[in-house]
Amino acid sequence: MLDKHLPLQAAAEIISNLGLNSTQTRRANRTMQRIVYRAWTRRGRAKQALTFEEFADAVPECHWSLMFEVCGLVLLDRDTEACTLITAARHLEAARTAGGAT
Repeated sequence: MLDKHLPLQAAAEIISNLGLNSTQTRRANRTMQRIVYRAWTRRGRAKQALTFEEFADAVPECHWSLMFEVCGLVLLDRDTEACTLITAARHLEAARTAGGAT
């Protein structure tokens, strides 16, 4: 079962585009959930009052989709593509943040 935060349409497209089987889909989903959990455990003191569910709810849908796709690519030993996707996402986020600061 996919995480409730992962948009189903995006998940279906990723599964189809990457050709993930059910085992790979489960593993990508589990890895994605571990990433979010680890981020929750490492948050700063100011955010320690948030429960894991509140933290997970605050993660944008596009980030859930991105993590799922990256995890799927890694499972398929397509690490270079996964790294490229992560780098592109970081650049886009930096540009978005910089654009909002002006």
